Amino acid sequence: MLKKFLTMHAFAVITLLAPQFGSAQGPPPQAPGGAGQVARGGPPPPKQTMDVATAKKMVAAAEAAALAANAVVSIAVVDSTGDLVYFERMDGAPARAVTSSQGKARAALLFGKPTKEVQDAITAGKPIAVTITNPAAGAWELTPAQGGLPIIKDGKVVGAIGAGGSAPANDEKFAQAGIDVIAK
Repeated sequence: MLKKFLTMHAFAVITLLAPQFGSAQGPPPQAPGGAGQVARGGPPPPKQTMDVATAKKMVAAAEAAALAANAVVSIAVVDSTGDLVYFERMDGAPARAVTSSQGKARAALLFGKPTKEVQDAITAGKPIAVTITNPAAGAWELTPAQGGLPIIKDGKVVGAIGAGGSAPANDEKFAQAGIDVIAK
């Protein structure tokens, strides 16, 4: 009796799901007007807010400021989703500078303000008014310590830059050099 019940139940499940599995045998659906592009479900990807050329320019300016100060740091630029656009670890920069620079950039993006302001509020145990930008899944390393600055364009946070590996005030100065080069 149980064997007959399980057989009928399995038959019913297979019958209901067969159309879904059968369609996997055919070619994937094509994107509208997309020459060979496969259509995907879900929302469209977010608009890119930071290009690699701009990020490289920012990192080069931050690196030049670090070299002028005899410092070795890591520098990271993230876009509005918290994804890494460009990263550089100068020769001799400490290992902790890698996650520090990226975490500072993501914290500046998340809070929409310089990480020094966030760090000062945490240290003082005081609330701080922020505009939260939720980073994408996987972009979770946050370092609310001085050295991260948001990149603001037309009043909106479009990315952030972070430097790590030197004294916190120097890290912020190097990140500011990156911001200054694109503000011209």
